[in-house]
Amino acid sequence: MKDRIHLLTTAARLRSENQSFALATVVKINGSTYRRPGARMLIEQDGTTHGIISGGCLEGEVAQQAITLIEEGGTPQVLPFDLTDDDLILGFGTGCNGIVHVLIEPVPAPGRTDPTQLLDACLRDRYFGVLATVIDVPDGSDLLARRLLLRDDGEVQGDLSEADLRDAILAEAPAVRAEDRHQIQTITTAEGNVEVLFEIIQPPVRLVIFGTGHDVHPVVRMAKELGWPVTIVGRKPPEELAARFPDADEHRFLMHPEEVNKQVPLDARSAAVVMNHNYLRDKTLVGALLTAPVPYVGALGPHERTERMLAELQTENPSLPHTAYDKVHGPVGLDIGTETPEEIALSIIAEIQAVHHNRKGGMLRHRHGAIHETVKMTG
Repeated sequence: MKDRIHLLTTAARLRSENQSFALATVVKINGSTYRRPGARMLIEQDGTTHGIISGGCLEGEVAQQAITLIEEGGTPQVLPFDLTDDDLILGFGTGCNGIVHVLIEPVPAPGRTDPTQLLDACLRDRYFGVLATVIDVPDGSDLLARRLLLRDDGEVQGDLSEADLRDAILAEAPAVRAEDRHQIQTITTAEGNVEVLFEIIQPPVRLVIFGTGHDVHPVVRMAKELGWPVTIVGRKPPEELAARFPDADEHRFLMHPEEVNKQVPLDARSAAVVMNHNYLRDKTLVGALLTAPVPYVGALGPHERTERMLAELQTENPSLPHTAYDKVHGPVGLDIGTETPEEIALSIIAEIQAVHHNRKGGMLRHRHGAIHETVKMTG
């Protein structure tokens, strides 16, 4: 997420300076590759790149292709890069055993929506959505790289006006969103078959930390390394919290923990970590967070403390379903052998990452099947 935020920030700067650039997006893969569809790289006119689309083998070649596209004012194109065979024109022999299809497009382009603005709006305003990009078209079609973004609030943005294709994409988008995974679909139009990449767009994880002790600092630092916005919540005025935690993005005063859902913004891409070292305050916070939309609530402290806390909350809230307690993780973090604040912070951040990606957090050597979920292809 951090590289995407940097890419979008760079795009905004270049737009403000009226500078053209190119955007390269991995749109399809065959076999095993380093990055998945949706990986992006921005290329400036002087060849400076931001973001990565491979393990380092493709960036130089893609940048050269992009610079030519910018200089010649070309139209979007999808290029295949074979990572298995050095003898092919676009072969790289990296051992990844796959072919990467990269969409390269100039930005801005007349009559076309800037894709970085669509993405930036979702991340900045914390909207979920489905981004549909046309990635393969019949010869002579102007549809390549046309897009539609369907946000969860129902708003539709983009530059795809062809009625039949637009209607088909809008009809498929809710099912893609419900399945919550990237997909490539072949849609039949009057011009012929068109391939469309559907991407699930999510804002970054927002980490909300309840606590102001010394052990909070490394948690903030590691979250920021991933590009997560961080909110510190405490019983001090915001200016005092900001002075103590300058790396955090937001600082909120909360005197009464039972009012957390009214005072602190929380959503489905948030993670809450309760680490006040005060049992009654922590218990009240965890109890209030049980009804919040967050999928993860971490509670610092030993097993006995968390078990006592949850048992008391269940007695005090008998009508709350037992499934509400499933999102409470206490002791917080993965079991990686921690002792120091930095090690504990690493285990906390890793557990949040695992939960938000529906993973168990075990060793990859013990995982059966592919590390990355395959992109579903239909049609």
